[in-house]
Amino acid sequence: MQRMQHAVSIKRAFLTMAFGLSVSACSSIPNSHTVPIADNRWSPVAQSKHTEQLEQLLSAEFALQRQGSESATTLYLDLAEQSTDVEIAKRATSTAMMSEDSQAVLKASSRWLTLDPSASQAYPILMQAQLSIGALDEAKALLLKAKKNDIPLSFLPSFVDQNIRHDRITTHLENLLSDPKLASDLFVNIALLHVHFINGKYQYILDNISPLFELSPETEQEGLFIIKAVSEEQLGIKESAQKTLKQGLKSFPKSQRLMANYLEILVKNDEYQTALSAFDEAQLNPYLQQQIGTAIAQLLMQKKQPELAIQLISKLPKHGGLRDDLLFILANAQHQAERYNDALKSLLNVFGKLSWEASNLLVQWLYSADQADQVNSFILKRAVVDVEPGHITGVADLHLHNQRPDLAIDLLTRALPIFPDADGLRYKRAITYDMQQQWSQAIQDLTILYQKHPNDPSYINALGYTMMVRYPDQFDQAFKLIQKAYDLNSEDAAIMDSMGWAYYLQGNLEQAETLLSQSWDAMQDAEIGAHYGEVLWQLEDRENAIKIWRQALRNNSELPVLLETLEQYAPTLLGS
Repeated sequence: MQRMQHAVSIKRAFLTMAFGLSVSACSSIPNSHTVPIADNRWSPVAQSKHTEQLEQLLSAEFALQRQGSESATTLYLDLAEQSTDVEIAKRATSTAMMSEDSQAVLKASSRWLTLDPSASQAYPILMQAQLSIGALDEAKALLLKAKKNDIPLSFLPSFVDQNIRHDRITTHLENLLSDPKLASDLFVNIALLHVHFINGKYQYILDNISPLFELSPETEQEGLFIIKAVSEEQLGIKESAQKTLKQGLKSFPKSQRLMANYLEILVKNDEYQTALSAFDEAQLNPYLQQQIGTAIAQLLMQKKQPELAIQLISKLPKHGGLRDDLLFILANAQHQAERYNDALKSLLNVFGKLSWEASNLLVQWLYSADQADQVNSFILKRAVVDVEPGHITGVADLHLHNQRPDLAIDLLTRALPIFPDADGLRYKRAITYDMQQQWSQAIQDLTILYQKHPNDPSYINALGYTMMVRYPDQFDQAFKLIQKAYDLNSEDAAIMDSMGWAYYLQGNLEQAETLLSQSWDAMQDAEIGAHYGEVLWQLEDRENAIKIWRQALRNNSELPVLLETLEQYAPTLLGS
């Protein structure tokens, strides 16, 4: 069985690919039709007439339940090819789609249609698989087969929409739907219009859409209104776009997609109060209020109308999955409106998937307001609620980026009692201490980590290396620690670097060169490059030393140990 190698996922394409509501042009396309999935019930088993087939079905179902769709796909496909039972072919198709096995989908859905040419469900599934592998001729033949069997091609417009983000398939679709043999089919022409919309052929759409409005069933007209309006808007005919959407709402007063696009065009036409009034009057459920409301609020902010955005968001429900999104957008609107205290309060309560983004933005705002000394208190309050020590490390990095190592150390020190088991925080503080030449504090933190994890090679190496380079009189003790780390993990690049540098300090240049060469091959870190280049220089291989140092400079031109090494041996590189 060969796994699908193409970028398009069959499972994603067909497991109910309804478009999410959005005010953006492309995602406003309707989804009047969904592709039904093969029935997952036990009906094939119940209808089986042969004991052998029953046993095979039970084995396939057991594999599906216990081992997953990939294991069951081959079993179901073998059964489908042997059996004349349509339900087995449907089951094989469903399982192949779940496993994203394009070849199995091709075989299973083809078998399904061989057994039942009138199975309208199977046509879009097989066509998706064919187009995924570029089998354009086969897809054309499939559509002609559907017409021959009097299968309506009504699935085509939504099929186009479902593949809107797959450029390769939409390119195939334009070729496929332009075939003269299909030119008389209404749904082919509607689908082709959708393809042209995806490809940005807005003038073509306006020139050709009117006849389709007259001929199309009601199920397709909602989408045509949106396509026409967005095309008008894209061509700069905003007033016409607004009228088109208003006309569409008369025909489809409960259409959420038309409403979303109508509100958007009102804001773009600077009719802010009309948009807010229309939003208030629209009978949207709480989730759609949140979803459409956040989009409109962002548009209002783009139009430099933060107060109106605040007014809108303040009226939206604050529960559910979009709570944090709402608060985040509210905070940005308040900040744009220069309500700084309100913005900070809103941002402090943003968690979930936007938690780090909120913390990051909080730091930016406080630094911009020359209030960096307040950052740590705010971040620690958030950390207690969010229980996320990783954010502490991230903010410490932001402090370092802003040349405030004192605040980084303060934050890490205050966070350790809150997260006593977060070894990463202590390690980060040790590194920061070392950068600030507070070596005794760095070694104290690394010693605590070593005592807590006596067999962790990374912590052992960090302690040994720091002792070796900062306190040369403790070399013997440091060397023992590095040797222990090396014995535990001789393939770690950082540990090989420490071991190689220890040999160099002992005067064993050959052994040092061997280890540092291996370390450099494993990870071209600037500090490793500084060490390796110095050993090569001492071995009088100065050409390669300079080559290594040049690469190290490209990797990190600000590393102090590298700059100190070059200042001593090759200062001309610093000006190159």
